[in-house]
Amino acid sequence: MHEGSVAFVTGSSKGVGRAIALELAGRGADVAVNCRSSVSEAESVCHMIREMGHRATLVIGDTRVEEDVQRMTDEIRRVLGPVTVLVNNAVYALQKQFLEFTVDEWKSQVDYKAVGYFLTARSVIPDMLKHGGGVIVNVLSTAGERGGYGEIAYAVTNGGAMALTRGLASEFGKRGIRVNGVMTNWVENAFHADNPEDAKLLPRFALGRVTRLAEIAKTVAFLASDDASGITGAIIPVDAGFLLT
Repeated sequence: MHEGSVAFVTGSSKGVGRAIALELAGRGADVAVNCRSSVSEAESVCHMIREMGHRATLVIGDTRVEEDVQRMTDEIRRVLGPVTVLVNNAVYALQKQFLEFTVDEWKSQVDYKAVGYFLTARSVIPDMLKHGGGVIVNVLSTAGERGGYGEIAYAVTNGGAMALTRGLASEFGKRGIRVNGVMTNWVENAFHADNPEDAKLLPRFALGRVTRLAEIAKTVAFLASDDASGITGAIIPVDAGFLLT
């Protein structure tokens, strides 16, 4: 990632997306911050990026909606320039047993990544091709690999996004676009050690703790940088060893 790269980080008003947006800005990128409704939090992220000496813009919209995605991409191009780094992160995991899902709930869950990641990638790839390349990093969940008891639709959308990651890497590698995934699980911002239900899951993590936000953000930043120039089609677990148990 070069100084002045333009990064579009979806779902970046808080949590993982916020950490990624700030890490990319800290490494020289101008950043488009995205949210659907957490406007004050997203504006705070933009303020922090500007305080670092980089440009930031807030684009509000739903990555599952084609018109929203195109409008946001057009706005980023107008304000910051064409996107050179896309980080797909926006998601919501609905926890339900399989037979309790309505069709609309199922479709909404699948749309977050299997459709949303498709729409954002489709909106930025033409500019990346025009300018000689770019990087896409998809934030994924271990649920897509291990299954998702209690959140099966979330597992399905992650499985679809994993296939999309590898497919895009295969199709666009020779044209200068690298596509990788970072697969995570429970992250510190959603973990409460004083909650017995949370604490009893710690033995499932080989490191004896959940993943830190900075660990995910730094991995994404590495994959977006020239240091990772030989890596594409990879899905890297940053999960504190959850997949090992």
